[in-house]
Amino acid sequence: MRAAPLSLLLGTRLRCMRNVLANLHRESLLKVVVVTILGVLFWFSLFFLFNESFRFLNAVAGPFRDHLVKHIFGLFFLTLLVMLVFSNALISFSNLFRSPETAFLFTLPVRHDTIYLYKLVEALIFSSWALFALGLPLLISYGLRSDVSWFYYPAMLVLLLPFVTLPAALGSFLGLALTALVPRHRGKFLAMAALAVLLGIGWYGVGLLRLQAGISHLGASGDTPAYVQLILGKLEFTQHPMMPNYWITHALLGVAHGSEQGLRDGAVFLVALTTSALFFLVLGWFVAGVLYESTYSTAVSVGNARRIKRRWWIEVLAAPLQKRWPSVTVLVLKDIKTFLRDPVQWSQVLIFFGLLTVYIANLRNFTYPIDRPFYNNLISFLNLGATCLTLATMVSRFVFPLISLEGRRFWVLGLVPVERRRILVAKYVFSLGGALVLTEMLVLLSNYILQSSPIMLVLQLVTAGMLCVGLTGMAVGMGALFPALRESNPSKIVSGFGGTLTLILSISLVILVVAAEAIFCHQHIGKVLDANDPESQVYRFMLVGLLGAVGLVTFLAAYIPLTLGARALDQMEF
Repeated sequence: MRAAPLSLLLGTRLRCMRNVLANLHRESLLKVVVVTILGVLFWFSLFFLFNESFRFLNAVAGPFRDHLVKHIFGLFFLTLLVMLVFSNALISFSNLFRSPETAFLFTLPVRHDTIYLYKLVEALIFSSWALFALGLPLLISYGLRSDVSWFYYPAMLVLLLPFVTLPAALGSFLGLALTALVPRHRGKFLAMAALAVLLGIGWYGVGLLRLQAGISHLGASGDTPAYVQLILGKLEFTQHPMMPNYWITHALLGVAHGSEQGLRDGAVFLVALTTSALFFLVLGWFVAGVLYESTYSTAVSVGNARRIKRRWWIEVLAAPLQKRWPSVTVLVLKDIKTFLRDPVQWSQVLIFFGLLTVYIANLRNFTYPIDRPFYNNLISFLNLGATCLTLATMVSRFVFPLISLEGRRFWVLGLVPVERRRILVAKYVFSLGGALVLTEMLVLLSNYILQSSPIMLVLQLVTAGMLCVGLTGMAVGMGALFPALRESNPSKIVSGFGGTLTLILSISLVILVVAAEAIFCHQHIGKVLDANDPESQVYRFMLVGLLGAVGLVTFLAAYIPLTLGARALDQMEF
């Protein structure tokens, strides 16, 4: 490997990072404070959760503690391994073939395999921070609750380094190989693979939850060993000796044990992790030297190779609307096609809402007494809150950048004989339609599984619809108020002042609405549902009044940003 050019590129990147940190005081104070506080709270919340979990295991697990910890670590690292492989593969599509920096690097006297390694290191940094954010609280908590030796903590960091390098090297190699084999559909291929993995996880989760009957029978009979073995048997797939999650799990536990045999096992598994990471690193480097140049040329020129000769199905469905509202319908169709053609976006939406669907569909397999009114009310509003908080995150991530992503091409829309306000309306209709479909389906499924009363079903469906109106309107309006037309990276657009403020306001709106309705229903839902209670009519009017207040708040949350955004868009110069 040519170390000098690579070290020069990495040194330049390091200096850029130093400059960003040095100029951090020029960033929005709100953004810096909010991100710092939320990050610290998130880390310490995870640490507290893991610390209490290991304390609970120490108190009740007894002789089964080590077996449980082994399977917990195995499942945790397997999940992270799969996520990191897909994350690095997706990031490699952008870093290796779409980044303006990559196009610039190809004009320099630098070997193409060196560019590949440089981009691999960049992907490793961007994708693997989550392991240290999630893994360190878990591993530190385990060490504190297990009275390990001091060398466990530095050994933990040494073991994590090859573990994060392995999926980064494998993911980058897959991104390069898929682009070389299927340059036009590489993103769709990987997105479908991610969806298949998600469905497999969901199917396995359903099977795991169906153990309830067997577990309840064994628990009642007092057969604790069989009880534990039944649970661990379902997690045995995480203990395959040829998997990296097995290696890092047994290496960490061996070092934590502190015995001579444990240290020897830790050294052996460290070598296994290191050599595997080096294998995929060298494999990708070798393949990049042969294929990267031609693959890059194909990838950047294949975008216009296909011509669609027939209408999309969505165009056929929208034909009646196009006759009535031609300009808005055409702009909405453009956004729908753009979204469907980007598998990175729709795969993330499917994963987030797919996990919620799997959880909600299996509510009745949990052991909570959801037939009782208190738990039914509690769980239904927790589901509503989780769904709407996910929606708040999604609209902040995907809807807020819609105006900015038009970028420097926005002047083209400015030449179209369409009012700029209609462009904003089109963005709003597009985002509101998608939000309503996903959110209302999940809320309907949740209440159907919980067998909620008709009043509760209507209440939550109306609330979810009003939150969709407020959240999407707020995101579209704020996106027009705080545009970043020179930025093409959605992550950077969202991380600005406008994106941070939108996320804070969206989460606050969801918490305010859901908490107000949950408190009212917790205190008075019995009287609302009891038609024989003389006060039931009064509380029904109070519930209608609460819904009216929620409707007013969500309407204002959408109307004010949209109005201000439309005014800013009309005054914007290009």
